[in-house]
Amino acid sequence: MSTDKELFRRLQSILPKWDKPYELVPISQHVVLDADADDEIDENIQYVSNLYNPDEEEDQEESLETYLKRYTKELEFIEEQSLVNLTKLAFWKASSFKVGNPIENAIDDDPTTFWQSDGLQPHRIDVNFSKRVDIVQLAMYFCLVTDESYTPELFKVYAGFSPSDASLYRTFEVKNVNGWVVITFTGNRPQDDLLRCRFIQIQILSNHENGKDSHLRGIKIFGKSTAPPQNSSDQSNLALNNFQNPSHFTYQGLR
Repeated sequence: MSTDKELFRRLQSILPKWDKPYELVPISQHVVLDADADDEIDENIQYVSNLYNPDEEEDQEESLETYLKRYTKELEFIEEQSLVNLTKLAFWKASSFKVGNPIENAIDDDPTTFWQSDGLQPHRIDVNFSKRVDIVQLAMYFCLVTDESYTPELFKVYAGFSPSDASLYRTFEVKNVNGWVVITFTGNRPQDDLLRCRFIQIQILSNHENGKDSHLRGIKIFGKSTAPPQNSSDQSNLALNNFQNPSHFTYQGLR
């Protein structure tokens, strides 16, 4: 492993003009996730519950059904962006799972299912892509109300080309979150604000109330869309322009 890292460093020094797609620039080593905090807002953290207000009365009882409904509506709000969902293009592997609660439950868009670990901490989730991807957002769902002591409290995010060269990006502390949290990478690469990698690892170090195993009901990875935006008028103009050649008008009466 050390040999691979040394070779990687030597290649970087020999070829300084090459882009460094896997370089991480941690903006802060420790980030507290608190949707109700009045402190300065971190530009890399977005609480969807604060951006999207479901059509519910404020005094409605906060039941399990209420939070499960918000899960779906907030996820729909996230997916309305002009981004590509890369979640199911990756191979997901957890360090452990309880029978009936595999890691696939965390990416199935179903708020009633979840991944549950079944082993000693830290719990790990490895995400492997077949090629380098340009990641814009990492979205995760936490709910202290529904998962209680199974809710992750402290976790770390690593990224790189492979497990051998993955670097720590940030450490997150989940303090008060009941909904989707969107983590962006603004400032990581000033030229495009992307996280370019093939491998991501999430390490869950501890749970709330000293819980042993963790629950994760939702996690999504979104990339940059390469398709040019088109609206209906653009498409109609494109269709008309395809038939402006004089030869088309010459033979338009033939059947």
